[in-house]
Amino acid sequence: MRILIASPYPAMRAGLRALLEGASPGEVTIVAETGSAEDCLALARATQPEIALFDLALEADEEMSGLWRLRAESPALPILALSESNADARVIAALQGGARGCLPKTATGAELLEAARKVIAGQAILHPSATATLLDQLRGDAPAESLTPREVQVLGHVAGGLTNKAIALRLGISEHTVKFHLGSAMSKLGAASRAEAVAVAMRRGVIAV
Repeated sequence: MRILIASPYPAMRAGLRALLEGASPGEVTIVAETGSAEDCLALARATQPEIALFDLALEADEEMSGLWRLRAESPALPILALSESNADARVIAALQGGARGCLPKTATGAELLEAARKVIAGQAILHPSATATLLDQLRGDAPAESLTPREVQVLGHVAGGLTNKAIALRLGISEHTVKFHLGSAMSKLGAASRAEAVAVAMRRGVIAV
């Protein structure tokens, strides 16, 4: 199993290597390690790993731009995200950004290896507590406070009748980023459409028109 490890922390990278190689000696080959999302893209192309372990600490915010780019440039590469907290909204954002699964950084070597096997086989992997959080958000049970300021801003412009392109121009961001924030807000609000997201947000008092 050829694995690429991406984490900004040298100790984390060394720990993951030791856990994975120790869990099944001879099965795992760490083809590359990197401390930046940018280098991850180049290494994925150069080393052709079977899976990438992507520490969400690489992402400075919830836009998950590194994951989006990795998914766009290496669409066949399975990504297993690693997070500090299973209840973090960033887990949901990572799944939207292209990760096939997410595990806590406290996972054992055996858990990481088993998850990697399943992700490579095409299965989706989530820790049980992350699954509960996702279901809460899909049902709309997540608190309104879980929306980021940018998500509220985007929803406000959607409520004002602006298109994604117009919102992007208004906020000085890309249309892709607008779609990301809108999709994340819809997921958190349990909405199946833009209109429903606006209606739920208005009902909760998140936005006003």
